[in-house]
Amino acid sequence: MSELPTLEDMRRHAFALLGDAEDWLRSGWREGACPTREQAEASRDAREAIQKAKNASDQAAG
Repeated sequence: MSELPTLEDMRRHAFALLGDAEDWLRSGWREGACPTREQAEASRDAREAIQKAKNASDQAAG
């Protein structure tokens, strides 16, 4: 029987995944594929939401 992860294990894993998503959103665009203003705003909004999720995770950890 495998051992279930602890809340801290799950939180650390989720935090890492959020960081990966944040890195993808921060990465550059292919040459000639500059984002539209709307796309740039959506990317910024997504990064802000990720940061809020990270902060909430830290607060939940105590």
